[in-house]
Amino acid sequence: MDGAEPSRPVGESRLALAVFAVVASAVTLAAVFFGGSSGDSSVVWVGGAAVALAAVVFCTAGIGLVRLPVLDRPARLAVAAFTGLVAWTGVSIAWSIAGDEPWSALNKGIAYVAFLVIGVALVLGTNTTRAVASLLAAVIGAALVWALAGKAIPALASHDASRVVRLHSPVGYWNGLALLADAALALGLWLAVVASGRRELRAAGHALVYLAVLSGLLTSSRAGVLGGLLALGLWLRLGPRRVESASVAVLAASPAVAVAAWTFARPALVEVGRTHDERVHDGAVFGVLTLAGLVVAVAAPPLLVPRLVAGRERLVARVLVAGALAAIAIGLVAVSVVSGNPFTKAERGFSRGECSNTADRLICTNNNRLKWWREAADVFWARPAGGAGAGTFEIARMRYRRSGAPVTEPHSVPMQVLAGTGIVGGALLVLFVAGAAVALRRSLDRLDGGERSAAVAVAALPAAYALHALVDYDVDFLAVTAPAVLATGALLAAGRPRVRPTAGLVPMLAGVAVAATAVVSLAMPWLAARRVDASYSAADAGRLEQAAGDARSARSLNPLSPEPLYALASVYQTAKVVQGARFEYAQATRLEPENPETWYRLGLFEYTQGHDLCAAYQALNHSYTLDPKNTHWSKGSELDTSRAAVNDKTNPACGRG
Repeated sequence: MDGAEPSRPVGESRLALAVFAVVASAVTLAAVFFGGSSGDSSVVWVGGAAVALAAVVFCTAGIGLVRLPVLDRPARLAVAAFTGLVAWTGVSIAWSIAGDEPWSALNKGIAYVAFLVIGVALVLGTNTTRAVASLLAAVIGAALVWALAGKAIPALASHDASRVVRLHSPVGYWNGLALLADAALALGLWLAVVASGRRELRAAGHALVYLAVLSGLLTSSRAGVLGGLLALGLWLRLGPRRVESASVAVLAASPAVAVAAWTFARPALVEVGRTHDERVHDGAVFGVLTLAGLVVAVAAPPLLVPRLVAGRERLVARVLVAGALAAIAIGLVAVSVVSGNPFTKAERGFSRGECSNTADRLICTNNNRLKWWREAADVFWARPAGGAGAGTFEIARMRYRRSGAPVTEPHSVPMQVLAGTGIVGGALLVLFVAGAAVALRRSLDRLDGGERSAAVAVAALPAAYALHALVDYDVDFLAVTAPAVLATGALLAAGRPRVRPTAGLVPMLAGVAVAATAVVSLAMPWLAARRVDASYSAADAGRLEQAAGDARSARSLNPLSPEPLYALASVYQTAKVVQGARFEYAQATRLEPENPETWYRLGLFEYTQGHDLCAAYQALNHSYTLDPKNTHWSKGSELDTSRAAVNDKTNPACGRG
C-alpha cells in the first residue's frame, strides 16, 4: 500500500478530527434533506456551511492541527479541472444571454468545490474510507427511510405527493433519489459482508440493501435501475466475497421486489387523482408490508447464507448466474406481453414524448431526451466557444425547440455543459472525469483489506452518478451532487501520504478572504429574491414607497436579474406612472435582449397599460422571433391584435392613446 499511514500523526488533534467528521456528516445530511430540489433556496445555507467548513480545514491545517494528504498527478488534474470548470461557469456571465443564471450555477459550483475539499479532508484520520462509507450509508439510509415513510404516511410526504406519486422526497426528484438508492445498494453490501463479527452492522447492511431496492423501484426510474445494476456489478467485480455478496443481495432484495410489486398494483399509491382517504388506507398497508419485508430481509441472510454458501461457492455462483439470466429473459418476455416488442418500441418511442408518471413507467420507452439533446447541440453550435452562459438552456433553447413544452435542462450533464459553457467547459469536464477515473482506480490499487472494501462501496456513488449524468441533470441537485463530490474527494486522497502545510499568515488570510467572498456570492441573489418578495407584499398592502425601495434594494443586490425590474415596474403600474413602468420593462430587455420573456412583458405592458399597439407589436414580435413555439401565440392573441392594428393604415389605434 503506497503511502498510507497506519496511525494518527504525532501532534494531530484527535478532537479536531472528530469534530470535523461530525460537522461534515451534518452538512452532508443537510444537503440531502434540504437541498431544495433543483432550485437555489438552500444553496446559501448548505453551500455557506460547506464553504465555512472548508475554510476551517484550511486554517486548522495552516496552524498545524491537522495534516493534509498529498494528491498524485491525476487527482491534482481532477481537482484543477473541476475548480476550473466552476470558475469558467462564473466567467460565462460576461457573455451570457441571462447573467443571473450563470451566477446561480456558479454558486452551486462553489458549494460543490467546498464539498470536494471536505471529502479530501475526511481522510485525515485513521480508517478513513471506512469512516466515509459509514457516513454515506447513514445519510443515504436516513433519506430512504424518510422517502418510504412518506409513502406509508401521506402527512409526512411533500406537498406535491398527491400530484407526483413517484417516490422523490427528500431529494425532490425521483431520478435523484434513485441515484442515492443505487449507492446505498453497494454500501449495504459492504456493511453486510465485510462487518464480520458485528451483528448489528450486518443487520444494518441487510436493511440498507432492502431499502435501496424498494425505494429505487418505487422511483420508477429507468436510469436508476441501470445505476443499481452498475453499483451491484462494481461491488461484485471489485469487492470481497462475491458469492456471499450476491447471495445477500438476492435474499435482501427479494422481499423488496415483492413489496414493490404489490405497491404498483395499488392505484392509490401509484396514480394521481386518488382521494386522500384511499392514500391513507393503502399507505398504512404499505407501511405494514414494508416493515414485514424489512424483518425478512434482515433475518433471512444470516440464517440462509452460511448454510447455502459454505463449501458450495462454485455451485451457488452458477445458480446465481443462471437465475440472473432467467430473470432477464422472463422480464423481456413479460414486457413484450404487456406492451409489445421492447426493442421496436424503444426505437419508435425514443424522442416521441414522455412517459406518464404511473406504474408502467419502468416498461415505457418513450422519451424526449433526444429532442432536448438536439436543442442543446443547436445552442452549442450557435456559440461553440463559450456557450450561451451556464444554466441558460431553458431560455436559449426557445428559438430552436420543436414544441412549447417547457424544460429547464437537456437532461444530460455533458450536453448541459456544452450548451452553457461551450467547448472550453466541455474540455474541462472531460479532464475532470478522466483525471478522477484514473485517480480513483489508483486509490483502489493503493488500498487493501477493509479500507479497499470500503473504498469500493464509496466508489459506487460517483460511478452511478457518472452513468446518471449522461441522461439526466443531476448537477442541478445539491442533494445528490454534494455527496457524490464528497465521495470523489475522499477517494482522490485515500491512501496518500500526509504532510503538515507550511502556510503563513498571508495565505491563511487569503483563504479566509476567498471563503468570505464565496459566502457573499451565495448570499446576494438570495437576499435579492427576498427583497423582491417583500416589494410585492408591500405593494399589495398599498405601501408603494416601501415597495419601490425594496425593489431598488433587490436591484443593487442582484443587478443581473430582471426580477427586481419587474417588481419596480409593478409598483409604477399600481401608482399609474406609465412612463416609469415603461422604462423598467425596457431596462429588462436591455439587460437580457435574447430572453423572449423580457420582450413579452414589455409588449404586454404596452398592449394593456401603455395603449401603444405599434410598440406592443414591436416587442411582442421580437419575443415571437426568439420563441416561436410559445403558447402565448394562440389565434387572436395580443400579437395578432397589435399586428392587425399596425397593418391597418387607417386605424388610429396604432398610436399612444
